[in-house]
Parts: sequence; C-alpha cells; structure tokens
Amino acid sequence: MKQKSSLLHRLFSLAGDSSPLMTAVGKAMLLVVLNLCWLLCSLPLVTVGAASTALYSILLERGEHSYLSAVPAFFRAFRRCFRTATCLWLPYLLTGAALLFDFSLLLQHEAVNNPLLLTPLLLSAALWGMTQLWLHPLLALNSELRPVSALRESFLAALRELWRSLAGLAILAVPLVVFLLYGKLFVQLLPLWVLAGSSLSARLALLLTEPVLKP
Repeated sequence: MKQKSSLLHRLFSLAGDSSPLMTAVGKAMLLVVLNLCWLLCSLPLVTVGAASTALYSILLERGEHSYLSAVPAFFRAFRRCFRTATCLWLPYLLTGAALLFDFSLLLQHEAVNNPLLLTPLLLSAALWGMTQLWLHPLLALNSELRPVSALRESFLAALRELWRSLAGLAILAVPLVVFLLYGKLFVQLLPLWVLAGSSLSARLALLLTEPVLKP
C-alpha cells in the first residue's frame, strides 16, 4: 500500500504546476503562443519589425509571463513600438530586397564564383543581418529610442560584439539556408517552423545578446 501511495505521490508531483516537466511544457507553450502571435502580426510584411520587437519584448520578460498572459502583453508591446519599429523596418526591408535581387542577378549570370562581385554582397548582407539581430532587442528594452539612435547603437553593437553577432546571425539564417539548399527538408519541417520557428530562433539568439543587453 505504501508503494502504491508513493507511486501516486510521484505522479502527482511530476504533474504539479511547479514540477520540472510542467515548467518545461509551459516554456514550450510560451514559444508556440509567441510564434503564432508573431506570424499573425507579420502577415503584412511592413509590420515584421514591430512584430519582431514585440516578440523580443516578451522573451526578455519571459519570467513575468505565462503562455496565457503573453498574448495581451505581446499586442500591447506591438502597439507601443509600432511607429519606431516600422520606420526602421521599411528601409531594412527595401535594402534586404535589393541584396536579394543582386544575388539573384549573380545566379542568373553564373557569377557567384567571382569573389570580386560576391564578397561585397556577402559582407553587406552580413552587416544587414547582424545589425537587425541587435536592433529589435534594443528597441524592446527601450521603446523611447529614436530611430537614428537605435540604428547607430545596433550597428556599433554588431561590430563591437562580433563573435556574438556572427553566431546569432548563423542561428537566424538556418531557415534560409535550409530553404535554399534542402527544399524538401524545409517543407517537411514547415509545420514545426509555423509552431515555434521564429520564437525559438529569437530565444536562442537572446542567449548570445542578452548578457550584453542586460549586464
């Protein structure tokens, strides 16, 4: 009887709200909920910047939110940072589109093996991505930053913390690399990406940037 009671006690402890299992489930659900909110708010491409800043805002405050309270908090952050984040994202979107167009031209003309043409393009794309890596968390921490100041601080952080920037860029670039090189695998993993892809990538990137952002 004691063994049965002990087994039941262990099962209840495992399923308790403060148990390691339920804590892990709660963290996973938080990422899923945030990812769905991000996808919903990113459907018009012009709002990706505000959606990303809102995503980082909740991830930086993850200890204060459950997956239920994260939804209203996400939309409050989205509204709060919408103007500044969108003003910064629109030129970023156009610059990214120009870089992608240039790369497509190199592919069409079979010039990707030409280092004189490819190297400046890759360096520009890397700077574009690394600055973006720092921009949204900085805006999430300080929504009062002016666009020019936010851009300058993000660019300087990207250069000053170069190894963190490169590692974070590699994390964020995984979906694009898989899409370009392994199309079938990308399609197979798409449901998982819809569930938690962007929020998980952002969470991993914060492991690198958060120690600098919040010393």
